[in-house]
Amino acid sequence: MALLEPSACGIMARMVSLTDNQLKIITDAARTIPMKRRDIFLQRAGAMLRMRGRFTDSDVADVVKLAMAGLVHQPAA
Repeated sequence: MALLEPSACGIMARMVSLTDNQLKIITDAARTIPMKRRDIFLQRAGAMLRMRGRFTDSDVADVVKLAMAGLVHQPAA
């Protein structure tokens, strides 16, 4: 699976390649985000992964946590 980055003119330009496990990490997280906010999550995750260049499953899990910030209501502990 590849996450796309829109160019300045709105055309999808650059992709991020994911392993099956990395895709599962992202899709599992996306399911917990309200539908109307999933695009924001995917854009954030894609941007952070592009900045990293090469990444591991652990890196993807870390990016998912950062990309979810403010998108999912976290009840007080």
